[in-house]
Amino acid sequence: MRKLLLLLLTIPVIGQSEETFTNEQGLKIEYVKPSVSCFYDKEAYEGYLNTCLMLPNYETCAQTKYENYICGDKDMVEKLEKKAKEAE
Repeated sequence: MRKLLLLLLTIPVIGQSEETFTNEQGLKIEYVKPSVSCFYDKEAYEGYLNTCLMLPNYETCAQTKYENYICGDKDMVEKLEKKAKEAE
């Protein structure tokens, strides 16, 4: 039973990896990889992150924009999935 509990506690930690984003001015920003409801594309997410940097809660802003604009468009999700398969 304890092993199961430990496993359940470690799964969210494994899923939340640290990422580093460097914007055009060379500013490095560390953020937690978002848990978005659709396919995750680092390049696209960081584009939205860059537009939200001046806001107090820039990670939430970027995730919201990503989900609204990318995840809301099924064609875009399919393109990103195809792009990821080609990169493998």
